[in-house]
Amino acid sequence: MPCQKCVDKPGYHSFIHFGDLSGTKMFYTALAKTEDYNRDGTKLANISIHIDENTAGGPWIWLFDCSNMGFHNYTDVSFNISLLKLLAKNPTIQGVWVVHPNTWIRGVHSFFSMFSRAPLLDRFSYFEGSGAELMNDFLSRGLHPRTIEWLLSQ
Repeated sequence: MPCQKCVDKPGYHSFIHFGDLSGTKMFYTALAKTEDYNRDGTKLANISIHIDENTAGGPWIWLFDCSNMGFHNYTDVSFNISLLKLLAKNPTIQGVWVVHPNTWIRGVHSFFSMFSRAPLLDRFSYFEGSGAELMNDFLSRGLHPRTIEWLLSQ
């Protein structure tokens, strides 16, 4: 069953399949563009729906774009713990890529790395710099130039 919030308003959760990397699906989430600020548990349930439906059980990478994040985009500790648990038990996630990381996302990652042995935490990659630097980093990872152009245009 599709996420009803995204059916009603496409992009509500900003979970977009934007390309593939050697048979691995790539999904993009712009944390500043998501509109779900619910604290009632439905946000995690809807993310789970997106993961189940869109990844189709195949390998995938989740790319988080932290550009233009404001305080209202930060999530609380209990949500972050629940999201880590959800992802840690998903055997098909290959990694988490973070573009334009900020102190908040680095801090959340560092905090969980101190208290959790989830292998996913070792598969975080950070990408920052100018458009040309990002282009080179993504090309070196094997992303197609058109996929990178789409990503950099977001």
